[in-house]
Formats: sequence, C-alpha cells, structure tokens
Amino acid sequence: MKRPVRSVRLLALAACAALAATPAPSRAESFGSVCEGALYAGAASPLVFVGAIAGVGAVVVGGYTLFDVGESFYVGFRESSRALQDIPPAPFVASGQFGRNNKMLGAVMEADEGGDGIPQIAELAIDPRLQIGDGNVDVIGLRLALISAENRNVSGLDVCLFAGHTIGDETGVQIGLFDLVGGDTTGLQLGGLSAVSRGTLRGVQLGGLFGTAAGDEPSYGLQLAGIAARARDFRGLQFGYVALSDDFLGVQLGGYAEADRVRGAQVALASRSDALDGLQIGGVNVCLDLDASPRTGVMNGAQIGLVNVCDSGTGLQLGVWNQARTFCGVQIGLCNVITEGPVPFLPIVNAAF
Repeated sequence: MKRPVRSVRLLALAACAALAATPAPSRAESFGSVCEGALYAGAASPLVFVGAIAGVGAVVVGGYTLFDVGESFYVGFRESSRALQDIPPAPFVASGQFGRNNKMLGAVMEADEGGDGIPQIAELAIDPRLQIGDGNVDVIGLRLALISAENRNVSGLDVCLFAGHTIGDETGVQIGLFDLVGGDTTGLQLGGLSAVSRGTLRGVQLGGLFGTAAGDEPSYGLQLAGIAARARDFRGLQFGYVALSDDFLGVQLGGYAEADRVRGAQVALASRSDALDGLQIGGVNVCLDLDASPRTGVMNGAQIGLVNVCDSGTGLQLGVWNQARTFCGVQIGLCNVITEGPVPFLPIVNAAF
C-alpha cells in the first residue's frame, strides 16, 4: 500500500506545483480540476487529502491576492508620497487589469453617491475576487476580509486583514494594514502601515507609516502617522515625524512641521509656515514663503526656539538667534536682528514699535 500512497502524494504535489505555475487568468479554470484530483487523493489517504487541500488553498489564496496586496501597499505609499509633494494622483493600473472590481486601483476612483442594487448587511471576503457581494454594492453593517475586500460605500465595522478598499465613502471603523478610501472618511481609520482618505477626514486617522487626508474641504479631528501625516486643509491635532498641511488650524506636532498657513501652534524640531497666527516652538522656527520672490512671511504671535526667522513679525521672538526684516514687538536672545528696524542689531534684547 505504500507505493500507491507515495504516488498519490507525488501527484498531489505535482498538481499544486502546476497550479502555482499557471498564469493568473487561468487559475480559476484550474482550481476545479485540482480540487477534484485532491478528492480522489483523499480516497487513498485522508492525510494526503488534508495536505492537498491545504496546499491548494495556500497556492490559490497566494495567487489570487499577490497582486492585490502588492498594489494595496503601492497605492498607500504612492498616495501618501504624492500627497506630500502635492502632486495630483494619476492612474497607474488600467481599470480591470487585475481582478473583478479593482476600479479603486484603476483609472476610475470616484466617490460616487450610491452603489448599485440593495445595500448588503454584511460582506465576507478573502479578496475582491472571492467575496460574497459585488464591489458596486454598498455595505451597511459589517465587512470582514481575510486578505482584502472592495465595495462602493461602507458604513459600520470594516476589518480587512491586509487591505480595505472603499471606492466611495467610509463611515464607522476601518481596520487593516492598508486602508484606502476614495471618498470621505468619517469615524476611525486605523491602518497598520498606511491610512489614506482621498476625500475629507472627520474623526481619527492612525497610520503606522503614512496618513493622508487629501480632500479639498476641511478635515477635522486627529491625524497621526509614524513617518508622514499629510492633509490639505486640516482642523485639529496632526502628529507625524513629518507633519504637513496646506491650511492648518490647531496643533501640529512632529520632527518637521510645515503648513502654508497656521492658526494655532507648531511644535517640532523644525517648523515652517508661510503665515503664522499663533505659536512656533522648536529648534528652528521659520515663517517665510520660500517660493515667493522676494520671500515673504507674516508672523503674528511668538516664535520660541534656538533660531527664529520671519520676514515680517508682530509679537515675540525668544531664542539664541532672532531675525526679521520688519518687526513690531520684542526680540530676546544672544543675537537679535531687525534689518529695517530702528536698530538693525542688538544683543540680549531688541525691540521695535
């Protein structure tokens, strides 16, 4: 009996190897025949049956999700890095190139108002190719995915082990390694590595590496990311090793904080703004529009750090080196420079009113 069992095992291994080598489009066609072979193998040995099914499952899940997981990471990284550079996103994968409903990754990624058909109460999936419902249908309630899932709009609890793709709006709680929402996000978005909302954020966004809220309308709440937190127009608390915003109202924390306009506070090792109404605290504080020629920058409030620089300021500069072109207020530090002031340079204290 040993030879037949050994032969069956070799056949099962050969079938799994053949499935792994099969191109992605024909995997679905091969799946049925391989499973049928596994059933015949099980008649000879239950152990072979279990091993064959496990091998087939691993290969199929790996084959079906290889592109999805890779693309999900690339999307999260790409959306965040492009948002850091303020470059409008451009399609990099043709619509439908991979999978059944991967519009999220293709040329069409729009926050449509509603999906097609009756909303689902629950969505269960391995990945977008192996999910219960259609990707164009809304989910109101629960979405669970072993690898990833894709739907139009999602409201409720959304847990995807690797990647959660929502073409439209997300409302509730989204948890996964890579979270990507094409519309607005309301509630909690928790991404182990990246959390991206291409619309506005109203709530809390936590990204292990990257967090992005790219909507043109103001976002509100808390944005926290290990490497880079980026928002266009943000109201609330933003924290990241690099914290970036166009128009910011609240408190911005990080190793480096930057915003075009700040109303509130920047607390970082180095911070920069074009216009400041509030407070900058850090090693180096700069209020200059570096893209303007000549450079401008209006500071109303206080700069406290080792080096404080602004073009035109009102209030207080406290540090080792304080510099302004025009200033209405007090500078306290080792070197105080007001280039167009009554006294261009004074140690310890300089003032102009």
